[in-house]
Amino acid sequence: MTIKEMNTDDCFDMLRHAKTGILACSHENKPYLVPISFACEERKIYAFSLEGKKIDWMRANPQVCVLVHEHTSRGSWRSVIASGRFEEFPDKDGFASERQHAWSVLQKESGWWEPGALTPEDGTAAKPHEPIFFGIWVEEISGRHGVEAI
Repeated sequence: MTIKEMNTDDCFDMLRHAKTGILACSHENKPYLVPISFACEERKIYAFSLEGKKIDWMRANPQVCVLVHEHTSRGSWRSVIASGRFEEFPDKDGFASERQHAWSVLQKESGWWEPGALTPEDGTAAKPHEPIFFGIWVEEISGRHGVEAI
């Protein structure tokens, strides 16, 4: 297998075409990983969620990253990690424009609200079901791709 670095443009291109990824955040020296649906525009990742652990943790520590990984064919893959800063767009004055923009970017894809609007079947989510729109300003991005040697 040959592994090569991806350039910045190719990394952002992969982010723009991806629909889901893995969000990584941490709080009090504990890591947390969770799948998210998102949309990427320019250097910002837009996403949606309900109240819960990931929102609580990102509010406490806004430094997060998103992993996108895909198998392009048997033995071939691409992987991108985008690190940046979480920013919430609350339903308040001063954030209306950014919140509306996040919604407009996300709604271009069907099912954009999944899994952000789903609650666990065991009923453990006791917090209100108010939508939370947020962005991640990408500060660093890197990627690699692997191709199976013939």
